[in-house]
Order: sequence, then C-alpha cells, then structure tokens
Amino acid sequence: MRTAESALIDGRAVPSSQAVAGVDATDLIRRIPGGVLRDKVPRSWVAALAAMLCVYSFTCGVPRLFDQIDGQYAGAAREMMDRGDWMTPTQDGVPRLQKPPFVYWCESLSMSLFGVNEFGARLPVALATAGWFIATGLLARRVVGTWSAGVAGALTLATFMGTFFFTHLVMPEPFLSFFLTLSFWSMLKAFQADGTRRRNNEVDLWLMAAWTFIALGTLAKGIHGLIIPVLAISCSAGFKPSVRPIWRKFLLRPQGWILLLTIAAPWYLATEWRYPGFLKDHFFNEQIGSALSRRWPPDSDRVPLWIFWAEHLALLFPISLLFPAAIRAALQSRKGRRPWLSESVVLLLAWFFVVALGISFSNIQDYYLMIAWAPIAIWIAWAVTRNTISFKWPAVIISLLGVSAFGIVFFLAAVSRMNNSSDSSSSNSLIGDTILNVFQVLPPTAWKDMVPLLYLASTSALVVGILVFVFDRKGKRELCLAGFGLLMAAIFAIGARAMQLLEDEFSSAKVAEFIDSRTRPGSMVIAQGDPNEKTTLFFYLHQPIFWVDGHPNIEFATRSLAIGLDHYLTREQVAKGWKGTKQVFLVIEGTALAEWKVYLGLNPNQAKPIGTCGSRVVLVNR
Repeated sequence: MRTAESALIDGRAVPSSQAVAGVDATDLIRRIPGGVLRDKVPRSWVAALAAMLCVYSFTCGVPRLFDQIDGQYAGAAREMMDRGDWMTPTQDGVPRLQKPPFVYWCESLSMSLFGVNEFGARLPVALATAGWFIATGLLARRVVGTWSAGVAGALTLATFMGTFFFTHLVMPEPFLSFFLTLSFWSMLKAFQADGTRRRNNEVDLWLMAAWTFIALGTLAKGIHGLIIPVLAISCSAGFKPSVRPIWRKFLLRPQGWILLLTIAAPWYLATEWRYPGFLKDHFFNEQIGSALSRRWPPDSDRVPLWIFWAEHLALLFPISLLFPAAIRAALQSRKGRRPWLSESVVLLLAWFFVVALGISFSNIQDYYLMIAWAPIAIWIAWAVTRNTISFKWPAVIISLLGVSAFGIVFFLAAVSRMNNSSDSSSSNSLIGDTILNVFQVLPPTAWKDMVPLLYLASTSALVVGILVFVFDRKGKRELCLAGFGLLMAAIFAIGARAMQLLEDEFSSAKVAEFIDSRTRPGSMVIAQGDPNEKTTLFFYLHQPIFWVDGHPNIEFATRSLAIGLDHYLTREQVAKGWKGTKQVFLVIEGTALAEWKVYLGLNPNQAKPIGTCGSRVVLVNR
C-alpha cells in the first residue's frame, strides 16, 4: 500500500482513508483509538475550536484601543472616513504611508457599519484571524490528508498564547498571515492538480489564486506578501527537483505578475504621484530598511535575538510543551524512508525558515514570526493525529504551573497592599520593545484587581492539567488537545477582562475624555512626545493635536515633504501659548510634571492636573 508521504512526493493525491503522513493506513488505524484519522473528526476538537472562535469574536470589543499600534491604524482609518478619502491614511492630517492601505480600508468599512468604536475597529482583525485559522486547517488537511488534521491544525494555531494577544491589536500581521496561508494552500492545490495529470487550466487557476492572495498580502503589509512565497517556492525548487515544473509555471509566466500589478500597483503609483519620493522611501527605507534593521530613523527598539526566541516558548504556550514529542515523532518518521520530505513539507519548511532567517537581520519585534506560525501548527497537528504525542508530562507541567501561580499571586497581592502609593512611572528601565514591557510598567496597585483573575487562571491550569493527565493515561488523547484548547479559551477570556482592568495603563482614551469634558471652542491640545506614542488620541479626540519634544522625521511626509511640520512645537512656543488667551491642554508624563511646573512658572495650585490616566497627566491653563 502506498503511503501518503510517497504520494505527496510524486504529486498525486491519496485518499485519507488509505494513507496518512508516511504511515501505512492499516497499521495507523489499528494503533489509534477511536479511528481518529479515518476522516472522523473528534467532536471534542470541534467544540474546543468553536469555543476559541467565540472567545476571539466576543472579546474584540474590549479593552479600549491601546496606544501605538491600535491607535495608529484605527485613528488613521477614522480620519479617512471623516475626510471621505480612501486613498491616503492620515494621522491629524499627516499622511501615514508606512504601510499599504488594505487594513485601513477594512477598518473604515467596519466602522462605517458598526460605528466608530472598539468593536468596529477590531472586528476586521477578528475576522482575518478566524480566516487564518480556517486557512491553516485547509492547509493541514492538504498536507496531512485528513480533516481531523485540519481541525487539529486550526485548533493548535488558535491555542497559542501569542495568537490571541497579538491578534487583539489592530495591525496588518493577521491579514498577511491569512493571505500567506491561502497562497501556500493554493500552491499545494496546484501541485496536486499537476500530479494527478488534470487539465493544465486547473493548475493555472490555482496558481492565479495564489497570485491573488499574494497581491492582497502585498496590499496588507507590503512586499513581504510577495517575497516570502516567492523565496519559499524557489528554495523548495532548489532542494527538490519535483517542485521545479510548478515553480516555472508560477514564476516564469507573465500572467501572475500582471495580476499582482493590476491589484497592487494602482495604489502605489497614485500615492507616488500625490507624494513624490514615496516609492523610494517606502520600499528601500521602510520595507527593506526595516528588514535589514537599517530604517532611518528607527521607530522602535530592537529586541535581542535570544530574547525573541526565548519569548516564543511563552508565546506558543501551551503547545510549546509538545515540541519535544513532536520532534521525536518527526525523527522516527524519517527512519527507513527515502525520500522522506514531500513537496508540501519542503514548502512549509522553506516558508518557516525564510521568515526565521529574515527576522535575524531585521529590527526584531515579538510578533514578526507569527506570519510563519501556521507551519508550526500543522506540524503539531500531524504529530497529534498520528497519536505519537504523549500529553502526560505537559499536563504535569501545566498543573505545576497552576500550583506555582498560586504562590506568585499571593506574593503580588502582598506587594500591592504594601505599595499602594506607587505608580507606573517608577519603572524607567525597559527590556527593548518586548511583550515583557506589559509587566514592567504596571504599578503594584494595578495588581489588586488582577488577583482574583490570576487565581481563576491558576485554578483552571491546575484542574485542566489533572484532567489531561487522566485522559492521557486512559488513552483518550483526542481529549487532551481539546483540554488544552478549552484551557486557553478560558485564559483568553480572563486575559481580555484583565486588559480591560488595565486599559488606562496602555490607552490614552481617558485623556481624550478629560479634554472633551473641559474643552472650549478654539482650544489647543499639546502632547509631549512623538505621534507614534499616544496614538489613541487620533481615534478618540476629534481635534488637531500638537507635539512638543517630538521628532518630525519619523514620518516620510513630514521628513521629506514638510507636511504637518507646523504640528511640532518648541517648548518656548508651548510656554507662549500657555500664557496666551487660548485654552491649552498639555498632556505629559507624570515623571515630567515637576519639570513643566518650573518651565511654565506655575505654583502648585495652578499645576494641579485635571485628570490622570496611567502614567499620563493632563494640565489646562484655563
């Protein structure tokens, strides 16, 4: 009997009931309880995936939008709606051209339907994330050969800790991940059609579908949407000769390139016509410069490479606990089989390593690897559906983490009681631009409301760890993956509530409320810092914002075309405006309050803030 692996090698499809993942089907079905791989999807996996999708969907309206990434995209999309200009995203009227417009279009469309609010801003990301899960499931179904693997792949991706928290931000990566996954799925469909000697037009249709998704990915994030699949299939063709016929049809025929240019080029050309010099800056400085960590000026701190990879043990938790067993399963699968890598496996490996290698030279951020998480999820799905993974030790570790968390929560509760007077401004030493900053900037008092939620999460981990251990001992391993999924669904729901409790630490929404409650006609708002910091002001505050101590060279339009340069003020201009007849609001960091008191010549009563939001305070002159 032919194996699925050999069938994939020569490009021919083999029914999932005959062979799966390089293992004889009869032997496989005999060894797996419940016939998991006889295209009978475990109901527990479907239930866990449904629970995940509900949590992802129903929590997208909370918390308030966060500064930096959230505010940049949602604020620019709101301005596009207000101006009726769907061509150019702007912040306070200044063109924001660092990324293509697809995400802004989705944001604007959603908010025009559901209102200018958090739900309307985040719904497109939630839908793109759900599409990413489904696309990963389709790709896993194509690679492994069963629908059970497809559901396992989608569930695994949804279970990653980083997936939920990163896709809870308004940014292009979930859209790019979705389109990249669909482009690779279309390529594999073309491999299948070519291997079964179907009509050439079917192969061409699937390749054109891949080009369509590449074009959409390019409009969502930039040339990453083109470079990653092109490099991946090229590396695959160099490694495996059987890929080369499809590679030639894909890259050497003009139809795909014409389709790409037809979809993506109009916006780029129109923007270059409107803002001369845009294309050069966008491709060479913003795209290639960022990929090589040579962007000028830098707009974020580089995360050390070792911290980036160490963080992924947490970002991919709890599935990262299954990695040792999955590696062992892959090594065992290799024994006695030549060749042991099919076209599909080679393509997925090339996808992952192209991204991983590129990250090593870029201005690394935590979420950069998420566009290559689908291959990881498919690898785990393959190992789980082969029934080669024991959940015993991962279950023990989760239980121990649950127990340990009780002690940590007790300690944090004690600290919060002893430091009620502390605030987040005391933290002035951050490790790069990593997710660890979330914990570093929180004041001890902020943990008070978090303690019940942390106890709940700890209890969930302890209980699920024990149940998964029991399921593994009884041979019901399909329930183990479902247990992991349901545990993370609970933790994600708890996490959404925690983010809501802590939103003032990371959002300037309340700053906008303070200003709106006191504003007069013709008032002036000045914020300390750069426009890419307190970005939610662009979303929540519907009036011009000026900046002091900022750097106007961050945005291309300001740096090269002097658009919005008048929004940057010197301290002398701020002091003059403060003493003038116009109402002036000044938004500063709490650590700078004493300095501004002296600079503006204020006495303690005059410098009393009208409001405080996390580390930010709001002053008004009248």
